[in-house]
Amino acid sequence: MPDPAVFVLTPSFSRMKFICVLFGFFLPLLSSTVFAQSEFSQANAEALLKALVLEIGPRPMGSPAEQRALAFAAQILRAYGCDTSYVLPMTVAEGVNTKSGVAVGVKKGKTGRIIIIGGHIDSAGPEIPGANDDGSGTACVLELARVLCARDNASTVMFCCWGGEEQGLRGSTHFLETFPQLDSVVLMVQLDMADGSSFLMADPDGTRRSAPAWLLEAAFDISRNELGRNDLVYQTGMATWNVALGGVYGSDHIPFIDKGIPAIGFISDVNYPIHTPQDSWDNFTPSGMKRSGDLVLKLFERFDNGVPSRTTERYQVIEMKGWLLIIPYALLWTVIALALMVGVATFMIMRRRRIAPDPATRVKWSGFKLFLATGFTQLCVWNGETVLGAVRGLRFPWVHHTDGYVLFGMLSGLIGVWVVLQAVRRYRLSSDAWVFARVAIVVLVVFTVLAALRTPELSISPALALLCLSAALWMRQPVLKVIAFACASFILYKLVFFDGLTFIQRGFSMNTISGTLPQLLYEAVFVLVFTLLSLPLVYGFAAAYRSSGIDLLWLKRFRTPKGLLVAGTAWVAVAAYLTTQPAYGRYWYNVVRVEQRMTLGGDDSIHNTLELRGSESLRGLHAVWEGKDSLLHLSSNYLRLALPQPVNSAWAEIASQDSSSALASDSLLEASRTIVVRSAKRPLQMEAVFESTQPFDVRSPWAHGAASPNPMERETDRRKRFVWFSYPAELLHIPLTCTMRPSQKIAQRVTVTFDSLSYPLRLQREWTNVFYRTVVVAQDTLAPSGAVFGARP
Repeated sequence: MPDPAVFVLTPSFSRMKFICVLFGFFLPLLSSTVFAQSEFSQANAEALLKALVLEIGPRPMGSPAEQRALAFAAQILRAYGCDTSYVLPMTVAEGVNTKSGVAVGVKKGKTGRIIIIGGHIDSAGPEIPGANDDGSGTACVLELARVLCARDNASTVMFCCWGGEEQGLRGSTHFLETFPQLDSVVLMVQLDMADGSSFLMADPDGTRRSAPAWLLEAAFDISRNELGRNDLVYQTGMATWNVALGGVYGSDHIPFIDKGIPAIGFISDVNYPIHTPQDSWDNFTPSGMKRSGDLVLKLFERFDNGVPSRTTERYQVIEMKGWLLIIPYALLWTVIALALMVGVATFMIMRRRRIAPDPATRVKWSGFKLFLATGFTQLCVWNGETVLGAVRGLRFPWVHHTDGYVLFGMLSGLIGVWVVLQAVRRYRLSSDAWVFARVAIVVLVVFTVLAALRTPELSISPALALLCLSAALWMRQPVLKVIAFACASFILYKLVFFDGLTFIQRGFSMNTISGTLPQLLYEAVFVLVFTLLSLPLVYGFAAAYRSSGIDLLWLKRFRTPKGLLVAGTAWVAVAAYLTTQPAYGRYWYNVVRVEQRMTLGGDDSIHNTLELRGSESLRGLHAVWEGKDSLLHLSSNYLRLALPQPVNSAWAEIASQDSSSALASDSLLEASRTIVVRSAKRPLQMEAVFESTQPFDVRSPWAHGAASPNPMERETDRRKRFVWFSYPAELLHIPLTCTMRPSQKIAQRVTVTFDSLSYPLRLQREWTNVFYRTVVVAQDTLAPSGAVFGARP
């Protein structure tokens, strides 16, 4: 166990230090009020959340605010009765240099068995308060510490407030890598978001395995039978993709599951505006903290005296109204194998039933025609809202009213189907079901096999769809055909349009792509992807239609003018209604990103530009710059300005100083260099990248090799990357030694990013978030002598 002396309150004489003192010295005296409460108190949790959000504010990983929050949490844990409280420092997280950490409180139990209760204390960015994600979870953890520290527990309880969760679960991962008593941990519970406006989601899944079934079952049993609630859910679709993509939607319980420790996370509805400035106290519903706190408290009480097993499992869960169906992997693999065999058998049966072609009447290119028809229909689905948005002068009119625009997209697609049916009269399709069945079956078989290579949870959906489609092709009764095909459609629909997709869609609405061609390509990608995903259903329906012998689903009736009139009337009515609905509001804002980029030259010149990029057009922005007020009238979402070369005091200064070079061997040279970065204020992030056409190596006391989601930015033997995140000191010395060939040159690029502008510009518009960044870039080549470049505002 780390020494309690590791905990040091960060130097600050702000209100937060005063609050820490109040909590630390006066709360124990309030025994008649606070400590007399033996149950989870929502009022106490609210007070803690206000301190984190309103007093400390946004807490990105490594920032001074996150350090204050960690110190605050450690102080509260000590005041609430933890035997030990400290901040575990984290100076390096997966190659990123940082000043983050984990606030830990320990309440010793009668045994060495350990139960961990955690929540992450950081927020997603310098403009994001993080009230729900995850100030609320951290406040719950601290309040649970007050309750459990007043008891004599059988298990030792550790309360952990993780730093760096938003940057890839780095705090919890660091804790697991350094904690010496990992074998004693029998259970971990994570609280990530505790808003009360909607449901609470149970997440028992890691990257490749899941928590034991007894833990998930216990959570639902407690919620339903002990707490009398029915709002705990398990979102199968979201969980399926989460496992398939390696836990990208998960939280700090995932590293524990991956270590074989039973763990579970409780997460409130992700459709809350997390990762935006609207994740604030004003938009938060505090009742959720009581719900989450009571659930975790009851879960602790149930397993305080021991857990049924310390293991993890593999299964898939289907939850309906609080009732769980847990399907083991063995059954999933059995169904997948059965579906593939049935699919192959169906393929052979439909092939034997095919109609012998008559060269005189043979219809050519039926499959390709249907592909084009599918693409056209998807174009109508996706571009219906584009047309309506253009009428309203918006790129993303659907952000605040997604359900209405889903209906609008379906009606747009229905009109597209009507047009396709008219085209089919002239450009006929084959009457042979085999022409379409073979494509549908092959595509579903390929989908099933490729998904199975990742995980059976992902593969089971196309496998079941394959079974249902096969049944639709076998059956002679039209009603049964429709039912079987509807089941296949529903299964694939739930896989593609899974729970939580709205959160991802709203993330796409924040993109600031500009220019006609890039925007067209952006839209084309969606049309193409969903065309390909629709193929098995479209070809499957065509096969079922041809094999039914009747006008299945009354398509011939629909293709009459009366069908267009009905669909068109509904389309116009929904469009008229949607034009009256706001695109943005209290919870969902559009985005404007402002970046000032100063590129430093070797002759002390500075190339100074300013770029404005909006998710919507820049029209209506109120701008205050150089002491003047103006209103922008641009219909574009992009504006670039060349600014005059700055003067006055230095905004940032980047110096490269070579100290020595020596032969390391007959073919290699060791060159030493120190990079000095000076800035007028603490930067948000700093990056130093070294590249060469030949392999080289770098040694430095600073960590490098930071992971990047962009493959082109990852470290290789020809590319080395140092990253500081976030808010490093105003003065950084980066000593390094490069092992290279004597004639080799290494390109150096240092980028310093600030969360404010050097240029005096402020923008404002209703329902608009404006993010300001200043980026200073200096390039150099590793050489015996250094150069000093300066940027001045």
